[in-house]
Order: sequence, then structure tokens, then C-alpha cells
Amino acid sequence: MEKPVALIVEDERDIVALFRHVLDIAGYQTEIVLDGKEAMNRLEVSLPDIVLLDLQLPGMSGMEILKRMREDERLKHVPTVVITAYPTYADSLPVEPDLLLIKPVDIHQLSSLVQRLQTTHGAITDPTHDPVTGLYAFSFFRVRLAFSLERIKQSALRRFGVMFGEVTRLTEFREQIEGDELDTFFRRLADQFRVTLRPTDTIAWSPLNGLFLTLIEEIPNPQTPLKIASRVRDGMKKFLENNDNGLGMGANLGVLLCDHEYRDAQHIMDDVEFARRQLREGLYTNPSVFDREMLQSRAKNPAPPSSTE
Repeated sequence: MEKPVALIVEDERDIVALFRHVLDIAGYQTEIVLDGKEAMNRLEVSLPDIVLLDLQLPGMSGMEILKRMREDERLKHVPTVVITAYPTYADSLPVEPDLLLIKPVDIHQLSSLVQRLQTTHGAITDPTHDPVTGLYAFSFFRVRLAFSLERIKQSALRRFGVMFGEVTRLTEFREQIEGDELDTFFRRLADQFRVTLRPTDTIAWSPLNGLFLTLIEEIPNPQTPLKIASRVRDGMKKFLENNDNGLGMGANLGVLLCDHEYRDAQHIMDDVEFARRQLREGLYTNPSVFDREMLQSRAKNPAPPSSTE
């Protein structure tokens, strides 16, 4: 099996040696560039699985490289970890990286990061979009989810959300409709998501379990996730009323708030599935907002709650 490629763009040789050591152990093929302009030339002819990018570089700044990568259709989805000695950059970067590491980088921190992201590198080369809906593919969503989790592990006070939505009575609908007509239904439903949410949101479709998934990266206040979910639910409900072949299909919407205590992306998706079952069984109002502690309590005490969310 071909090794995933990590491009290290850093001009401090001690840091390069540290990164290379950790990535080599993790099974990556490492490529090293010491100059920003040379790094951009390399990126124009190659597609690494991950880029570790210093901001202060000779030839061309790391910020300019990141900006060009995000503007390039071929490179914009390559996971990029920015390294800087200036913590204030974390909140002021005009182009957001997937992750930001502050120098001096601890070897244990870097090793932990690589190990947690290792399970996602195969998905990076998969198609980024679902061929039917045009939304992001689930494999790509897991990559973004892993990086969102790594970001909040650096700041225990931050949280992000995973909004999940499913169409009820979907099995009966699939029995009535198939082929191109079914694809058209999902494509139009996906369009409903696009107009309801922000263009920059990571919206994905998982055909395996019939879930629409969206990352809510910024949560300014506790009411925001519920407002977003309510708006999406109302849009889905209106669409289904006109397109469900009289089946009375509905939409269940929920948001899982994710904190730094989650182990990995799979742990989050397990809780998403558990929360979905709670909504499906009518144990919470639709939509509802869940968190890790709430679901842990529910797992220990499966009796219906005395009050709804």
C-alpha cells in the first residue's frame, strides 16, 4: 500500500527534524521544503495528503501559500496545519487553516495529533463530493470532523456542533420510487439544505445511514444551534410536504455539541447515531440539542426524560 505524503514547509531545521521523525514513525512519506516560493512550485505539480506550513518563510509567506491553496480547486481540500510562534495569529488569520499549532511544538502533542488523524488519510484521496446530491461525501466529512476536533483540543473552552437530519418514512419512499427519480428527489432535497445554510458550511450526505450532516464551526451562544436546526427542519418539512407522494414524510433534526473530551471522529459519530435514535423514539422534541454528558446520562438511564429539551 502506497504511503500517504506529508509536505513539511518549514525553514527551522530542528523543527523539520522533529516533524519528520514523528511523521516517519506514523507511516508517512515526508517531503521537506525550506522556502515558501519553492513550496508553492511543489504544490502546483503535486497533491500531498497533508501540509505542515510555517507562516514565517523566506521567498513567500506561509499565509500567502495558504491563501493560494484555498483559492485553488485542486488544493483547497488538502488538510493544512499552520505552525507559528505567535498565538495571536490564531484569531486573526484572514484564511482559516484546518489546524494551528503554536511553537514550541511538543513532540507528544504532535505524535498524538498524527495518530488521531492517521485514520483519515485514506479518505483524503477519495472523491470529495457525493455524485448524486453534490454535497460533500461522508468520507470527506469525517476528515473535516477530525480536524475540527483537533482544533478544539487546543482550546478546552471552545465547542463545535454536528447537525444531523434524517427523513422519516424513507424506506417506504424508496419502495415507491427508484432510479433517476429517487436521485432527483435527493438532489432537490440537498438543494434545500444549500439555500438554508451558509455557502461556507461543510454539508454532507451519508447514503449508508440516510443522514444529512453539517459542521457548525462557530457557536456564539447556546441558542444558535437550535435556531439553525429549526430553520433547516422547517425548510425540509416544506419540501417534503410537496414531494413525498402522500406518505406524510417528516424530518428529524438534532445538533450534537462537541467538546475536547471526545476521543476521535468515530466517538462523535457514535453519539450522533445515539442522539438520532432518541429523536426517532420521540424522547426529545424535534429539533433538539444534545451534548456528550446528556447522552452519557441517557445511556445509563434509558427511561424517558421527565421534561423535553
